[in-house]
Amino acid sequence: MKAKFILTVLLAIILVFVVVACDDAEQETADTGATDATPVAGEIQAIGQGDTTFRFEAVDPDEVLTVWEVSTNEETVGAALVAVGLIAGDDSEWGLMVNEVNGITADFSVNSAFWAFYVDGEFAMAGVDATYIEPGATYAFVYTIG
Repeated sequence: MKAKFILTVLLAIILVFVVVACDDAEQETADTGATDATPVAGEIQAIGQGDTTFRFEAVDPDEVLTVWEVSTNEETVGAALVAVGLIAGDDSEWGLMVNEVNGITADFSVNSAFWAFYVDGEFAMAGVDATYIEPGATYAFVYTIG
C-alpha cells in the first residue's frame, strides 16, 4: 500500500513537470516560429483512427513520460492499444498480461518488473482488456519494480 502511494505521488510530480515543460515548450515554439515535428518528451503524439479519443501515458524505467492521444473505434483500452502497437502481452485466464509498452519489456521473472495500469491516476481495478474506453479519460502504464 505504501509503495502504491509513493508511486502515485511520483507520477503526479512527473505530470506536473511535464505540464510545465509543455507550456514552456509551446511558448518557445510560438516565439521562434519553430516547426520541428520531431516528438520530444512531454509532447502529445496523435495515433490511430476512429471516433473515440483518449489520452494514454507511459512512464518508462527511466521515469520518462510519453503521451499519446489515441483515436479508435475499439471498445476496450486494451484492444485500442494493441491495435496501434503501443502494448503487447500474453493472453491468460485473467486476460491480457501486458509485458511490453511502447517497445519496452518488463520481465517479472528477471527483476520483479511489471507494467502497472492506471485509470485517471488511480490504480485500475480491472485489466486493460476489460476496461471500456471512456472518452476523455486518461489511461497509463507505469514501469514498476516490486
